[in-house]
Amino acid sequence: MKRLATRLSPALLALGTLLAASGCGQHQDCPVAMTSPPMLGLTFSTDTLGGGSGFRKAEALSAYLVRYKNADFSQPLDTVRTGKVGGNFYYTGRTLFCSLPASTGTTDPRSYRLEVPAVSRRYDITDIIVQYDGTAECTSSLSRLDALLNGQRIDARRGYVLTK
Repeated sequence: MKRLATRLSPALLALGTLLAASGCGQHQDCPVAMTSPPMLGLTFSTDTLGGGSGFRKAEALSAYLVRYKNADFSQPLDTVRTGKVGGNFYYTGRTLFCSLPASTGTTDPRSYRLEVPAVSRRYDITDIIVQYDGTAECTSSLSRLDALLNGQRIDARRGYVLTK
């Protein structure tokens, strides 16, 4: 057995040298890719003094998010409330944030409805577009993340601030 290992070692070393010289084996391993869609972030404005269009804490915390199977809001899938731990809502620094997966395309035409019952407001989120550019060996950059919010196209790459 020792003899076989001694004979194979030089052969494996020679094969490794040959592959390295030919360019094989020089591929850089990339980190594990993110398999989930990017998050579309919404922030509840807290500016209640300036224009008076911000949300008070109790108003923002009345919000809930309904996810629909289709873009026409005909088939609800689930509902997430602000009080759920580990849900789509988080409250930090006197501001409520809501994040939702930016699922897109004909295979996943989901839409969302964000309800804020304390102020009788509804935000319909549809037609989400996610686009990547600049693919290199291991990287790509998010070049477009937008959606229709109550019928108006918004750029959500850096989040979007909701007002009353």
